Amino acid sequence: MGRTAGRSFDRMDVARAAWRVIVRDGLHEASVRAIAKELKATTGVVTYHFRDKEDLMLFALDRLSQGIEDAIDHQMRGAVGPDRLLRLLEATLPVGPRQAQGWRIWFVFTGYALAHPRLMEEHRRRLDRLRQRIATELSALRKVGAVAGTVKPLKEADAIVALGDGIGLSHLLRPELYPPARQREIMWTYLGPLLRRKGRDSPKSGRA
Repeated sequence: MGRTAGRSFDRMDVARAAWRVIVRDGLHEASVRAIAKELKATTGVVTYHFRDKEDLMLFALDRLSQGIEDAIDHQMRGAVGPDRLLRLLEATLPVGPRQAQGWRIWFVFTGYALAHPRLMEEHRRRLDRLRQRIATELSALRKVGAVAGTVKPLKEADAIVALGDGIGLSHLLRPELYPPARQREIMWTYLGPLLRRKGRDSPKSGRA
């Protein structure tokens, strides 16, 4: 474990410092020196844990993705039927300050990944995990008749992921036009007919 001035730092400490620099100054400013300064540590603390910037970015992306998955698991706990899918999607939208910060980091990583094949592959793998989770919920709903038998789970999951990405980006660019209630309304406009609940009220609470 890296040490400086009597204090120790682990890999997660370094990743959190990297996130703060990325959100505040942009990825281009997230150098080893800048991250060390954010930690109030030496550059040796950063290089002790990560051999280069890409290695650090991969770890930071992994921790960010795991945080999203943990939030999904927490949100879905105890839910049944269509509510499972609605809560899953609720956990992926920027409906609060913490989630919005996660989206900022996620989109920064997306741009960075375009020029780094190793990071792009990891990025795609994590998106595919979300796609598979959504498809699994749709398959379960199709079995019990909650969605039409003609629904293709993976195809619909692709559309839902794309819709969620659009909502997230729109919120980052114009948050005043896409508050939490509006985000849920947009998602419900798509999901309502799919879940055979057209004509019923959309969720109005903080949780779908």
